[in-house]
Amino acid sequence: MGLLDGRVCLVTGAGQGLGRSVSLEMAQEGAKVVLLERNGANAEKVAREIEAAGGEAVPYPLDVTDYERYSEIVTEVAERFGRIDVLVNNAAINPPTHTILNDTLEDWRRAIAINLEAVYMGSKLVAPHMVKQQGGRIIHVASIQGFASSGETGPYNAAKGGIIAYTKSMAVELGPYNILVNAVAPGFMATPMSIVNGVDEAETPDFQEWYVRRRKIPLGRTGYPEDVSGTVVFLASDYCRYMTGQLLVVDGGLMSTF
Repeated sequence: MGLLDGRVCLVTGAGQGLGRSVSLEMAQEGAKVVLLERNGANAEKVAREIEAAGGEAVPYPLDVTDYERYSEIVTEVAERFGRIDVLVNNAAINPPTHTILNDTLEDWRRAIAINLEAVYMGSKLVAPHMVKQQGGRIIHVASIQGFASSGETGPYNAAKGGIIAYTKSMAVELGPYNILVNAVAPGFMATPMSIVNGVDEAETPDFQEWYVRRRKIPLGRTGYPEDVSGTVVFLASDYCRYMTGQLLVVDGGLMSTF
């Protein structure tokens, strides 16, 4: 449909899961997609997929906590394309069973560094370019665990809750420059992050019984990256032009049930 024709979009964690799906769909809509991904081989693979479909992509190996390299890449992209239109802060980790009773301060700091601090730094690096061009979109990938919890992933939940609050703050601050800041909160999704110790949590008997057969998720299934990526594309497009500081929950109805 060409919803993003000519726009330059940066996606973190672009090598797999939701980041890959967002990158593919943005490219299909005409965007030039900059793939920021810790695993360089995965970034190259997604770039080849996009190019094979007739799109344009530039892969960069990047640990999002390497702020010096992150800054170099943002500068290079701005010089190469002359603008930066969209940043999707998607990169995240969710180590299993990080609770206040068994994790360490090092565990906490690493989770916060990747899941929250890098969101701040990535936004800080691109915002001046968007201010200069008087417009842009910053889209954060939060989670329903930012406002509901299993009690087993405290640092992850804290970071995602921080993203939700920071989305509103950024929207107020950057609104005068026509920079829209919004967030998406996926529910359960079948991605590499849902596989713990070799087991996909969405395929366990407990998940299938409670969330699927008993319809704790009203739509009766887990989500997939493709169920969420279209929402991100909407937020990056001109169909979203008077909405900022908002959180869109994409969870199959999970948070609407008891």
